[in-house]
Amino acid sequence: MRLALMQHKQHLTIHAAEEERLRRSRTARALARCRTEWTSAYETASAKGLPAQRALRMAAVAYKLAMPEMDSLASIKANISCVAQGITMEVFDGRDGSQLLYAAQVAMSVVKAKEAKK
Repeated sequence: MRLALMQHKQHLTIHAAEEERLRRSRTARALARCRTEWTSAYETASAKGLPAQRALRMAAVAYKLAMPEMDSLASIKANISCVAQGITMEVFDGRDGSQLLYAAQVAMSVVKAKEAKK
C-alpha cells in the first residue's frame, strides 16, 4: 500500500511539474535552462577543484550551448533574452553580445521575410 501511495504521489508531482512547464513561455524556459546549465557547470567545475576562472569559463560554454536556436520568431526572441541575461551575468563580453544581437536581428528579418512570402 505504501509503495502504491508513493508512486501515486510521484505521478502527481510529475504531472504538476509538466503543467508548470507548459504554462511558462518559451523565453522563460530558455532563460531558466541557460541559468541552470551555467550553475551546473560552475558547481561541477568547482567540485572538481578547478580554479574559479576556469570554472567560470566552463560555465560560460555551458550557457552558450544551452541557448535556443534561431529558427522561429519565438526562439529568436528567447535567444535575444538569453544574450541579454548572458551580458548581465558576464558570460558574453561587449563584442560577443553585440555580434549575437546582430545575428538575431538578421535571423529575425529572414524569418519575417519567409513568413511574408507565404
